[in-house]
Amino acid sequence: MKQYVSIIISVVAVLSFNTPCLANPLSNIFSFFQRDLVVNVLYKNHQNLIQGSKVFLAQDPKGQKVLIGKVERVYLSESELSNVEIIIEKKYRDKIFDTTPFVLMSNRFSKNPNAHIVAVSLSDASDKMPLESGASVNGVTYIEYKIATAGEDLKKIMDSIKKQNDELLGQLESYIDAFDTDAFHKKMDDLANQMSEFSTEQKEIFKNEVLPSLRKKIDEMMEKLQEQNNKEKSKELEKQLEEIEGLVNV
Repeated sequence: MKQYVSIIISVVAVLSFNTPCLANPLSNIFSFFQRDLVVNVLYKNHQNLIQGSKVFLAQDPKGQKVLIGKVERVYLSESELSNVEIIIEKKYRDKIFDTTPFVLMSNRFSKNPNAHIVAVSLSDASDKMPLESGASVNGVTYIEYKIATAGEDLKKIMDSIKKQNDELLGQLESYIDAFDTDAFHKKMDDLANQMSEFSTEQKEIFKNEVLPSLRKKIDEMMEKLQEQNNKEKSKELEKQLEEIEGLVNV
């Protein structure tokens, strides 16, 4: 028993000697024995995150970053989401809270060629709860983060794209009903030309908000073309879809 007491006293003495503030040596003991923070981050798509991918801390996903940890493993969860287990070094765990966004960054939005995660530091964390080791949280993509924190400019872009989407689908529906393949093809060409001028953010919004519905309309038209055994028009339409998909996957 005396041996254990001596060890504890020695630890307190060492920590107190190496710490500028001597007021609370007990807190130093807890810090000394504190372990790394393990967090399970769930994403719809882990976008090439692999074991060893880096985890950073930053005030902005595109800003100056501090390396705080790494991805330990990636696997499919029971909910069919990608479960990304990350380990954050113990000296940074007091910077991570239950409301901390874990932003998945791909090389489309970063100079870093490899996919990585950025934990966005909170400007005011005084009333936030520290994240416990073993916790599971929902991660977000960069676009999802930008939308959640969007300024007026981005909101206007989103509103404009959604409005154009409604108009586009309405026009395509009328072309399908009338089986007007020429008008349908022309609309696809016009759309591809318009998209070539899109910013990266606009393309990502289009990919998430418009492309799924657009695919369905193209499938409907291709079914009619197949019924007419019009292979030439069908191949042309398929080529246009591939072009549009290529524009949003750069």
